[in-house]
Amino acid sequence: MYAIKPLLLRNGRLCHFFLLLLAVNTSISMYASVDTKDASIFVQQSITGTVLDQNGQPIPGASVTLQGTTKGTVTDFDGNFTIEASSGDTLEVSFVGFQSQEIAITNQTSLNITLTEDVESLSEVVVIGYGSVKKSDLTGSVSSLQSDDFNQGAQTSANQLIQGRSAGVQITQSSAQPGGGFSVRVRGATSIGAGNEPLYVIDGLPAAPINALNPSDIQSIEVLKDASATAIYGSRGANGVILITTKQGKTGKLQVNYETYAGFQQVENKLDLLSGPEYASFINGVLTDNGDMPRFTPEELSAIGAGTDWQDELFRTAKVQNHQFSVSGGNEDTKFYASLNYYNQEGVVISSGIKRYTAKVNVSHTGERFNFGINLNTSVVQDDNVRLGNDFNTRAGVIGSALQYDPTQPVYDENGEYTRSDVDLNNPVALAETYRPRQETDRTFGTTFVEYEFVKGLSAKANLGIDRSNGRSDLFVSPATKLGEQLSGQASISQGKTTSYLMELTSNYEHDFGEDHSLTALLGVSYQEFNFEGFNAESRDFPSQQFGTNNLSAGNIDTYNVGSSRNRNQLLSYIGRANYIYKGRYLLTATIRADGSSRFGENNKYGYFPSVALGWRLSDEPFLEDSDVLSDLKLRGSYGVTGNQEIGNYTAISILGKVGDAVFNGSTSTAIAPLTLPNPDLKWEQTEQTNVGVDFGFFNNRLTGSADYYVKKTSDLLLSLPVPLTSGFGVTQANVGDSRNEGFEFLLESKNFVGDFKWSTSLNFSTVKNKVTNLGELPFIYQGNLRFLDDFTILKVGESLNSYFGYKTDGIFRSQAEVDASAQPGSAPGQIRFADINDDGAIDADDRVILGNPFPDFNVGLSNSFSYKGISLDVFFQGSVGNELLNFSRLESESPIELIRNRLRYVSDRWTPDNPNSPNPSYTQLLGNRAINDRVVEDASYLRLKNVRLGYSFPELKIKGIRSLSVFATAQNVFTITDYSGFNPDVNSFGNSNIRLDYNAYPLARTITLGFNIGF
Repeated sequence: MYAIKPLLLRNGRLCHFFLLLLAVNTSISMYASVDTKDASIFVQQSITGTVLDQNGQPIPGASVTLQGTTKGTVTDFDGNFTIEASSGDTLEVSFVGFQSQEIAITNQTSLNITLTEDVESLSEVVVIGYGSVKKSDLTGSVSSLQSDDFNQGAQTSANQLIQGRSAGVQITQSSAQPGGGFSVRVRGATSIGAGNEPLYVIDGLPAAPINALNPSDIQSIEVLKDASATAIYGSRGANGVILITTKQGKTGKLQVNYETYAGFQQVENKLDLLSGPEYASFINGVLTDNGDMPRFTPEELSAIGAGTDWQDELFRTAKVQNHQFSVSGGNEDTKFYASLNYYNQEGVVISSGIKRYTAKVNVSHTGERFNFGINLNTSVVQDDNVRLGNDFNTRAGVIGSALQYDPTQPVYDENGEYTRSDVDLNNPVALAETYRPRQETDRTFGTTFVEYEFVKGLSAKANLGIDRSNGRSDLFVSPATKLGEQLSGQASISQGKTTSYLMELTSNYEHDFGEDHSLTALLGVSYQEFNFEGFNAESRDFPSQQFGTNNLSAGNIDTYNVGSSRNRNQLLSYIGRANYIYKGRYLLTATIRADGSSRFGENNKYGYFPSVALGWRLSDEPFLEDSDVLSDLKLRGSYGVTGNQEIGNYTAISILGKVGDAVFNGSTSTAIAPLTLPNPDLKWEQTEQTNVGVDFGFFNNRLTGSADYYVKKTSDLLLSLPVPLTSGFGVTQANVGDSRNEGFEFLLESKNFVGDFKWSTSLNFSTVKNKVTNLGELPFIYQGNLRFLDDFTILKVGESLNSYFGYKTDGIFRSQAEVDASAQPGSAPGQIRFADINDDGAIDADDRVILGNPFPDFNVGLSNSFSYKGISLDVFFQGSVGNELLNFSRLESESPIELIRNRLRYVSDRWTPDNPNSPNPSYTQLLGNRAINDRVVEDASYLRLKNVRLGYSFPELKIKGIRSLSVFATAQNVFTITDYSGFNPDVNSFGNSNIRLDYNAYPLARTITLGFNIGF
């Protein structure tokens, strides 16, 4: 199904590197010995022994070390070991899944040691929707990550913590600007016109805001992937569900912790642009080739000097710091956790950055029958942004301006003013320093619950949640920029208030029927409401620029513009789930949810989302339970239906709005009319998913993992379809089309060494194949509009969603004879030759082909963790293979809006009569829509050293009042191996859209931090 050999051939260098990493990590010997010489004044004697489990079975690979030294060994396949020791020494014996044991050596020379199973590790709990289960009883496909598994370093979002760590979860940062958004795909993209992002649930609050949550407060993150796991969230579960559980208090003495780090960031990768002299020579050459006069005289050429590197002027070494203070504790009944956090990150682009202040309180009480809890989070986030976006000319962002601005111009003129150029762009430094959108958001959210057990095993729980946010955005466009000059200054303020309420009532029943039967059942009802109120105002043409946004009335009254909006949507749901276990090894989970959504038409208000899953713990069968090698084996299978209602509000009904002004008898009247065409049959997209999987463990779970194969079929895709203009409208929302995703997921975790020296490895690997399977009566749909280019992606049956669509090139015309024999008779030597796909003797829109797609053939994450005594080292690689990305920086070098813009340095090696073998054109050709071709759609495969963390924990501190102390250093985005020529192959300037491109995106930063953690 997945052709590996062509994949390797297409991405040779990168795949070879992947295979080398996999070979190194999968060739680890499970049974290795450590024999470090350790001097002793005591008489050494040879101690032999056997390590057994509670059933008398030998434990191979158990660690036997001499306490206080590095001397040690591991048991063989029969559980036997030999070690040199002296009387008075202490042996430490340990193995994964068992409680460690210490044995004092006197005169014995032979030992029989029995290890007891660590019940807590065998009963690891995994959070699922509306509850939790033991991992051994889990039937769905769930990826569970604890705080120790997270990416370390300067992290602003929960998505950054798990990027690359979970099989089947692709996380792309749409902008590397501090606080920038993320695009998350769980098992591929399913929708065309609706959302593709997963549902986030924080401490039981669905649709919770992860950007307002302090990552240091997170205890665990579970990703629900198959329908068995996500159907409990019904019409919001089709794109996966990410459950976030924050830290809770623990029984024991009051614990106070303070953690801090500080560091610096630098741009990981600069683009190789023409320098001032190279630019001037290039522009002169192209103008001369076109028969025009050169732009720069010899005197001007000699006066340019080194020119201005606008990237150096725009980028900086930026600081980052974080301070986390937490208090936790409690007794058997009542526990609490509270924290305060301050995070300050400058951006690597001047004027950008983020400050975040958060406070967190979690309290829980467990009584004989009565349980109570509250989880509350409040934050203030201040964003200093720079203009990015996908606009062009004077409305272009700072990155695009820096890459294309005239490098012969200085930053300031002789009067200290920002320079202006004939290039129709803003001075990049002026734009960054004077066009600064600022936003502040105050947000408070949380849940509180009350639970009462009526009789043993039967309880009811009420869960209430709230999320309130107030945000304000200020923007002043200074006349120091060309855009601001055109407007004589512009000031605008936007304010928004969002509020959501959650009310849930659930009942839970647990009972064991004899020794063989166990049942857990859940019934519930949920209501959630979302409200938004917005207000905006702007004015222009200010007599003074000193007011900024603080006095909009100072602008010209004729430029005043005021707007407001309000909307609401509701979701009413009924929930049911049953988990049945027979003999501890036969597992059944059945789930159903009924959702009623205000977003859909009158004829389809309610949808029903069922799922069923089966599990079989083969390792508990009599014929396998005595295996010396196999310690865990579980087969899983599931099928279910989930939905997607993320289409915005009021799309199914007709809404009224302002459509313009009319003048009657000299008086102006505002016209109000319907804005949308109603569709009473509009409903949610429906995704059917089948999943089969296996969980396994070998050598007493020294080697564990899982493998899954899934198929997701999505129908009733939500699309905006054209309607006859005689209806009074252009488009309407409708359910048309189907898509399909299928793939494999694989997770392997190994404990390579245990004892004083520990080495563990985690490898996750996933594939996904995405395609459109039905578009109704439409043969295809074009999407993608930017700059002067339209329709550069296509939706077509049998192809991936939003595949890149353009022209295939066939080299460079080397002579006039080649031109005369081609389908481009108007071309000239040195220009790009395009392939005549349909052989009609002309190059036109019918010659466009699919040039690639933005979805990787596979993603991989590889983590290695080492520790010795108090020293620890964690190294994490992450990457993808097989995806393409439309690189607009390269496109604008090959086909700029105006000739005099700067370009990537490779263009200097252009075709000329004296350089006839160059692979690059002469740049005397206007490409138009042919600019979308296979020269600018690039292979975006990459492998990145994502995280490195080195730490040291001071052992047995004897300083009064100090419980623990550790120091650490982290490095993020250390290096990237890729053939992609842009800043970052893992980016999307269109945010979370399936239309992916790199259009002057904010560059990725390499970050180094140092910090410490002290506990009292």
